[in-house]
Amino acid sequence: MMCKVKKTYPLWGFLLSFPLWTVSCVDNKYDLDKDIDMTVNVGGEHLTIPAGSSDTAYLSKIIEVEEGDILQPDAATRVYHLTKKDDINVEPTTVKEVTIDETTTNLSSTEIVNATSSSSSSNVEVSAPVTTSGDFEAKSNNIDEALKELGALYAKTPVDLNLKIDFTNTGDLSFTKVKANKLKIVFPDYIVFKAEEGIQGHELILDGQVLSEDGSSYSRTLKVEGYEFSKNPGSGEKPVDGTLTIVGEISMEGDVITSGISGSGTLSLVPTAVLGEMTINSVNGVIQPNIKAETTNIELNDLPDFLKDEETRLDITNPVILLIANNPLETPVEVDAVLTPMKNNTQIEGKKVEIGSGYDKDPVKLTPGDNVIALSRTGESSLEGVTANVKVEDMNNLLETIPDDIEVDLQPVVRYEEYYTAELGIAYEMPSSYEVDVPLSFEQGLNIVYNDSIQDLNKDLNDLDKVGLKNVKVILSVDNAIPLKLQLKAENVQIKDVYGNELSAVKKTIEEDKQYVAESADGEKPATSELVLNLTSDDTAFLSKIDRICFKITAVTGTTTGVPLKDTQWLKITSIKLSVPGGVNVDLN
Repeated sequence: MMCKVKKTYPLWGFLLSFPLWTVSCVDNKYDLDKDIDMTVNVGGEHLTIPAGSSDTAYLSKIIEVEEGDILQPDAATRVYHLTKKDDINVEPTTVKEVTIDETTTNLSSTEIVNATSSSSSSNVEVSAPVTTSGDFEAKSNNIDEALKELGALYAKTPVDLNLKIDFTNTGDLSFTKVKANKLKIVFPDYIVFKAEEGIQGHELILDGQVLSEDGSSYSRTLKVEGYEFSKNPGSGEKPVDGTLTIVGEISMEGDVITSGISGSGTLSLVPTAVLGEMTINSVNGVIQPNIKAETTNIELNDLPDFLKDEETRLDITNPVILLIANNPLETPVEVDAVLTPMKNNTQIEGKKVEIGSGYDKDPVKLTPGDNVIALSRTGESSLEGVTANVKVEDMNNLLETIPDDIEVDLQPVVRYEEYYTAELGIAYEMPSSYEVDVPLSFEQGLNIVYNDSIQDLNKDLNDLDKVGLKNVKVILSVDNAIPLKLQLKAENVQIKDVYGNELSAVKKTIEEDKQYVAESADGEKPATSELVLNLTSDDTAFLSKIDRICFKITAVTGTTTGVPLKDTQWLKITSIKLSVPGGVNVDLN
């Protein structure tokens, strides 16, 4: 670590190594303690004393991570990434089934025989035209609000449509047989019949069919599979206040032949069509179900101290949040979202990020099937498996001040106004999750904080209580292979004694042009800089009391941007020197 300094030259021993002049004789009348000033100046104009150097401090040591921490270096590139993944709870989506009530269509009765006198003839056949119709109306209530427009409805199982032709007569008229002659029954063209003999499209042709013998009725059962209204949006059926009303007409035209007529009176044909209750479990149309997702908290815990510092400000080149979801519907699902960074259970003011076309931003669309959507600052991502990239320019707002967690309020919505098919009454599961991937590659707005200290200085400095000085320069030569420009400010330096107490009487200043550590331009080749810290005190023995120099180095805006942090990058104090302007005064008493 940066704080473990190797002291190679004990300062007091260094001073004693300077030669002193000797005198061949000394007059006993003189007391050296009282009569002669025994203070000797060593060093002359400028004395510099080497105090050692530091070990190479790799980022892997400065930024210590443990297994399970969300900050980890990539195994291949060694680039630091903030990573977090978890599930998103999306409630199953169900569009309830549609039940269409049973409906009866009564066609107008048609007179087919009118006998005015009693007669009997088994050989005479009377032909009569038939033209009749009746209104068809089917109704369903409590339609799911997701069903905006219906192009087609399909029954769970085919439903019976019972066609019945009754005959009524007046007077004493009797007959033996009624037979159809090219009699055509036309049903609404939106009714879907199960294919069977006699049905041509929406027409049932009865030709030569005996409709009645000796007064009996005719009945025919047809199988109905559903309704098809339209294949084009805008021309289908639209429920009104949750009610669907299907209207149309059933008509009958052609001829019937009646034989064996006797007596007088009239004979009428009375058709009726009854379509049973129909349960619909498949719909094609404009379907916009309500999809609900629980608010998700992305917790950013287990962070290294330098990222948790209150003064830390991050300007990440391209933070990425992956939205992973399987869309089971046959239509795109758009995702609107509000992402809110929280600190101490309070929103970080002005840093909320809104996503999706519902907020007039680029749409986030989940196509049918599997989706991996990368939400990023640049709109580009090299992460494996990404199916679509969405640009979110203010994404860094979430991380500029590192939050405790990010609240994610997802609002999935179907805005698609084209037709697609959905099964009713089943739960559509939408398994979803997120992954946060933030490579530590910074732009101009970065401000991170790194705390460290130079320790155990007292072992070498405690013998300097006899050295009189009021001003010392601490000169640090630094090689920096990290792509961050660093700054040491005087207010970020603390001078402490062996008991951990701050030596408040020691004043600190940083030389104006010696406060910055230049950054590496590429994260590989180190840049060399010199920091100069001035220490002054009225206590001439203050240097002997120093045990620790604690400092806080902050990253500041430099010229290097977009270069990622790697755990192989390093910082090294190649030399630590104490410089005493004017030398030092040594009291030889």
